[in-house]
Amino acid sequence: MIAFCGLVCSECPVFSATQKDDAQHKTEIAKSWSKYYGFELESKDINCDGCLTENGRLFKHCKVCNIRACCQERHIENCAHCSDFAAMS
Repeated sequence: MIAFCGLVCSECPVFSATQKDDAQHKTEIAKSWSKYYGFELESKDINCDGCLTENGRLFKHCKVCNIRACCQERHIENCAHCSDFAAMS
């Protein structure tokens, strides 16, 4: 599965930990990403079924992601399918 932004979901540690229901890995990711990105994450924030999901779990940032919102508004699969993509690059 390819996210709206082009990220390969199966390569994302949040997606992987969610799909494996790996509580220890979620805790490790929350700690690591909190330090790396400079905002607090808890293991409960580390849940994702992919941003393409309509009713599934979303990672905390995906709920406010401008790229996700744009693709949904335009009804496109991801940025690569956008007529404005080349103009933005």
